[in-house]
Amino acid sequence: MAAPAPDLDVLVDGIRERSEAAFSDLHHLMSNRLVSFAYGMLRDRQAAEDAVQQAFLELASTAQSFRGDGRSLRSWLYRSVRFNCLDEVRRRERHPERPTDELPDIASMDSDMELGVDPILEMALQELSEQQRSIIILKHVLGFSGDEIARILGSNRAAVYASAARAERRLKKLLTPVESGASAASQWVENKR
Repeated sequence: MAAPAPDLDVLVDGIRERSEAAFSDLHHLMSNRLVSFAYGMLRDRQAAEDAVQQAFLELASTAQSFRGDGRSLRSWLYRSVRFNCLDEVRRRERHPERPTDELPDIASMDSDMELGVDPILEMALQELSEQQRSIIILKHVLGFSGDEIARILGSNRAAVYASAARAERRLKKLLTPVESGASAASQWVENKR
């Protein structure tokens, strides 16, 4: 029988001491959730993994000065991954990739299906702002509370709830044609391509 996963509060002291075992345990405990969060923002598995790896490197370089408990550590990691994702989004906007004839058209591949993401929901999520998409993923996919999301985003709970409500209304509006029938859904998907 496998040993139970260590509690984040227990790992904090080891992280401050730069214990390799503590970092390994933290990575094992948090990396999949962090990659899922980053993937929700970037829609690119490799870029999501890179954003998470960068967050762990940043933690390693600042570990001795980290203050807080396990919840603070978790919030710090999500915030760091979010900033890394936003940096990647800005980099992509400045330097868009141009497909070449030798490479397959990745956009036409069904990469979303490996994670079980509904392509229509995927398109609707892409219509949200980065902030709104982050909140939706943190709230509805990862199950964070309003207070936890506020800590991750460096905001306050009221702003998170207001932004979540706007994002949910926007998603509902975007998905309403989908709910009303297949022809409306097909039309909406075609308009987005």
